[in-house]
Amino acid sequence: MKIGIIGAGFGGLAAAHKLLKEGHEVIVLEAEKKPGGLALGFKEKSWKWTIEAHYHHWFTNDYDVLELAKSVGQEVVTVKPKTSTYYDGEIKQLDSPLSLLQFSKLPFYERIRTGIVLAHLKLTPFWQPLEKVTAKKFLILSMGKTSWRVLWRPLFEKKFGEHSDSISAAWFWARIKKRTSSLSYPKGGFQSFADRLSKYITDRGGVIVFNSPVESIVKVKGKLEVKANANKYEFEKVICTLPTPLFTKITKGLPAAYKESVVGLNAIGAINLVLSLKKPFLKDTSYWLNINELDYPFLAVVEHTNFMNKTNYNNKSIVYVGNYLPHDHRYFKSEAKELVEEFIPYLKKISPGFTTSQIKKAYVFKAFYAQPIVPLNYSRILPEFKTPIEGLYLCNMQQVYPWDRGTNYAVENGKKVASLILQ
Repeated sequence: MKIGIIGAGFGGLAAAHKLLKEGHEVIVLEAEKKPGGLALGFKEKSWKWTIEAHYHHWFTNDYDVLELAKSVGQEVVTVKPKTSTYYDGEIKQLDSPLSLLQFSKLPFYERIRTGIVLAHLKLTPFWQPLEKVTAKKFLILSMGKTSWRVLWRPLFEKKFGEHSDSISAAWFWARIKKRTSSLSYPKGGFQSFADRLSKYITDRGGVIVFNSPVESIVKVKGKLEVKANANKYEFEKVICTLPTPLFTKITKGLPAAYKESVVGLNAIGAINLVLSLKKPFLKDTSYWLNINELDYPFLAVVEHTNFMNKTNYNNKSIVYVGNYLPHDHRYFKSEAKELVEEFIPYLKKISPGFTTSQIKKAYVFKAFYAQPIVPLNYSRILPEFKTPIEGLYLCNMQQVYPWDRGTNYAVENGKKVASLILQ
């Protein structure tokens, strides 16, 4: 079969990888000039490795993507970084049962309750009952009001905004269930992995056409006709990995009821300010710092070089200041310089002594579709891979459930949709 894949993110590349192994003709159309999707990387000339526009890592149980990496000869680095929380003007390590017991911002009995509930969520495979209750209600009832106010409310409100009170507890279960203390990262960066995977595909006869944003998909005389950059392609099957609103916009002939059902699924965007610094920012060596202060204008500070060695980045400290925001937020119109000016007073509180003179370079990266909103009973409205148009498949992050979106599940779903085509 001649199969078209729209999008050279890890879902599209994983599908191409599987279909090629089964002897099919595959053409991947990608709007950007290189592969990677939301894990797209960049580098300064003096760096040995790329870094991602939006911070990424793998858990050590991300088996699908780790298996794919191994299959194309991608080396992986695994370390155990430090995760902390910034609350009430202090940074506290909070990534183990012992550190939770020592977290004095919670009453002792709530530390115990919180630890027991987290252990239960880690062990139980039964998530289905949890999608019937909101995370807020579940966490207050099981862990206590102080635990909700101090540990969880700031993260939910700053990540999901107006949707924070309606997020399913099943989404929270997945975040706890999946987490591992050690994390993995592809040697050279995610871009290195995406490039290696792309080469593996093209070396085996696959075609990847970059700088080719797709303008339309239409069924014509039993074939799927895809138009991209004034070029027309005919396929027997097509996998589209674009966000659902873009998919429905470019696809002709979708039933109105189907469009209404999938367009109603919400997602929020992400903005990352990336700083290249002359000195470390989080001097306690934390990799991930949750910002549990509701009045701070960002959700997390992620010091990548407290995870991967800074020698790969010309001995500069690489720091992400991350946010999830609705599409109409003013930050989507802000340049890096403006965000630096707005964030500096807060960054100085987190790291006393920090000054703008330590910033060698600042970048800002924006993605409109970065985090699906997961309401109650999401399994009932989860879009299928097969669309009403025969031979056309949808495969994007809104179909990742009950797990949270990420490259591992992009790969898993890419393999699943490829298997559907092979059947």
